[in-house]
Formats: sequence, structure tokens, C-alpha cells
Amino acid sequence: MITGKVGMQSSAFSGSVNDAYDYCRHIAKNHYENFPIASFFIPGNKRKHFYAAYAFMRTADDFADNEALDITQRLQLLLQWQSKLDACYKGIAEEPIFIALRETVKACGIPKDYFDHLLNAFKVDLFKNTYQNFDELLEYCSFSANPVGRVVLCILGYNGHPEKESFYSATDSICTALQLTNHWQDVFVDLKKSRCYLPQDEMAKFGYSIQDMANKTTNTQFENLMAFQVQRARVFFLKGKSVLSSLNRPERYEITLIWLGGMRILEKLEKNNYDVHNRRPEVGVFDAIRILYRMLTFK
Repeated sequence: MITGKVGMQSSAFSGSVNDAYDYCRHIAKNHYENFPIASFFIPGNKRKHFYAAYAFMRTADDFADNEALDITQRLQLLLQWQSKLDACYKGIAEEPIFIALRETVKACGIPKDYFDHLLNAFKVDLFKNTYQNFDELLEYCSFSANPVGRVVLCILGYNGHPEKESFYSATDSICTALQLTNHWQDVFVDLKKSRCYLPQDEMAKFGYSIQDMANKTTNTQFENLMAFQVQRARVFFLKGKSVLSSLNRPERYEITLIWLGGMRILEKLEKNNYDVHNRRPEVGVFDAIRILYRMLTFK
């Protein structure tokens, strides 16, 4: 058996494929770190594939972040998850997440590399706590974030699109922007996990240290450092914006909402003077209404 924050899976699962998808849907809808996934803008016949992919990724992420276990135990869980993924791509699956995922990768033509890269990123988080420069962080994002966008495009049916490469490049930019945004809103949350994603050379340039972070210091140096990071994340969002108008409806609306949500977090970071220690920016009800309006008038 494998246990994680999402609950327990049994190798003796005897339900149908539909039951397996229902299991994944339950994870997607009830996880403590849940975010809107496969909303009503996504055609019903594709939602189950999002649930399967999300359940796989979410469970692996939970293994990597489970502070009740030591690093060796977490690594062992991730290695077991990798073995189950390997078997899944050979058509062998005994647990609900992998039974559903097996059907999804077959139906959507999702390359195994995308999931391999994600698992590698989770392993990196176990052993790498700091990034010396932005290039190192970008490389991490190419494994931890960009494959997610590519999985999404596969599920939405763009894997064989004639503009596939430009689509993938744009979604890579959006996913990198989303990852960076998440890092900047969780600067102090990540530090509690002994992780710092702020590039070390840029921290030194702005005169701010990890010890300052440990002391929860939010001075002018910190504000300037964060302003620089937020603006760069916004550039990545804008680099990927072109793909939004190229997608078919209704999934265009779904991806646009995600794009606008990320941009809204950056706006709130700026509005709060980057005080993420006392006010972690989140998308609330009024923000959601604002984002929906922007989506309906988006150009």
C-alpha cells in the first residue's frame, strides 16, 4: 500500500475504469491544496482526463512535501510512484490513479517524458534547497511546471496541431510564469520547508539575505528584490499570451482564466508592497468576479 495526504490506495482495487476516474475526481475536488480544475468551460468528455493527470501529480507532490516522513522515505515513495508510472505506460495498472491514467495517456497521446520530468522535479525538491541564479531556477521550472501545460494541451487535443511547437512554447512561458508567481507568494512558506527559490546572486545584488528571510524582515531591499521578481514573472505571462487567442472555445476561456488569475496575484503582490509574510495574496470571491469579467472582455 501507498499512503499520502490524499488518503490510501490499495493494490486490491477491484472497481471499474469509471470508478477509477471517480477516485481521481474526488482527489481533484477535495484536496486541501485544491484549485479550480476542469471547470464547466472544459468539455465533459475531457474532464476525467484532467482529474487523472491531476491525481497523479498531486499525490506525487504530497509525497515530496510530507514532513511527517524523512527524505529517504519520501524518495522511496517517489521511486515507487515512478515504477508504477513505468508499468502504467506498459499497460499494467492495479491502483485507481494509474488505471485512470493508463486510459488517459492512451486516449490523449501524452508522452511519458512529461510525467517523468515532473517526478524528477519532486525529487530535486528533496535535495536542492537554493538556486544560485535565475538560469538554474528556469531549468527547474522546465521540469516542475512546463510539462503541466503540455499535458493540458494533449488532453485538449492540440498534440497534433500544425502550430504545436508555437503552442508549446507559449504555454511553457505561461507555466513558468505561474510557477514563479507561486514561488513569490510563498517565499516565507517555502522557507519553513528549508527552501528558497529566490536566486542567490540576485538576493546579494539587492542586499537581502536568507538570514533576513529567517528573521521575517520585509524592508526596502526585500521590496525591491520582490518587485524585480514580480515584473519578470509578468514578462513570462505576456510572452505566453499569444496562445490564448489561438485556442478553440470553450477551452480558451479556461486557460484565459488561469492566465488572468496568475496576473491578478502579481497585482496583489504589488498592491500589498510585497508583504507576503503578513498577507499572502490569494484570489478571493471579488477577485474571481473581476477575473471573470476580464475574461469576457479579454483581448
